[in-house]
Amino acid sequence: MDLLPRGLLVHAKYLTGEMPDGRVRVVIADDQRLFAEALEAILSTDGRIAVVGRAADGQAAVDLVREQQPDVVLMDIAMPGMDGVLATREIGRRAPKARVLIVSAHDQVNDVLDALEAGAAGYALKSDGPETLIDAIRVVSRGQRYVAAALAPRLAAFEGRRRRASDVLGILSAREREVFRLASECVIARDMARELCIARKTVDTHLNRINRKLGLRNMAELVRLAASLGMIHTARTPRPDPSAPLPTEE
Repeated sequence: MDLLPRGLLVHAKYLTGEMPDGRVRVVIADDQRLFAEALEAILSTDGRIAVVGRAADGQAAVDLVREQQPDVVLMDIAMPGMDGVLATREIGRRAPKARVLIVSAHDQVNDVLDALEAGAAGYALKSDGPETLIDAIRVVSRGQRYVAAALAPRLAAFEGRRRRASDVLGILSAREREVFRLASECVIARDMARELCIARKTVDTHLNRINRKLGLRNMAELVRLAASLGMIHTARTPRPDPSAPLPTEE
């Protein structure tokens, strides 16, 4: 294990990028050393996951992700210097293939929304059990959104009441609703086209119409709306097929 500048900790055997097939490469970003070490110990018991390094602040996390190109980043929110939300946004710019899963003690709805809007693929709680955290990693590594089950009801009730998806999405066509659902699950346009048996340009047309009809400006707002409708993947819903391949970016 090598200790690098600015709080980066990298496992020497992963410096070359070698990894057994099928294992999810994970970076842990948390300034609480004892928690980070305990989390790494837990993940090391699962043969499907390999922790390739740790970072103790947001900037160190960005640097480590650019170097290691992990599949998933476990990101705390409250860290010195660059916080987890800013680091998540920066990772989205510099290493867009990495999926950020917030793992935080903060359980306020605004924190969850800020993280999702910054580009996080999911939000888990530090109080979640080991199996739940491992499950969350597997979910986001396959391109789906994840929100801790304890947070989902409050997220859905944001702004005072839970809105029924049928009420809000009623102005969309049946095909547009299908595209909305896939987009909220972070399925890329090429895969949407394949699943729906339509052209990639047709997917783009549907997305533009969805944004126009619902008054959305970007994907972050679409995800926020889906969260408020209770459409984000949570620990209580069926899991994807473990044998399914990891998603690829455009």
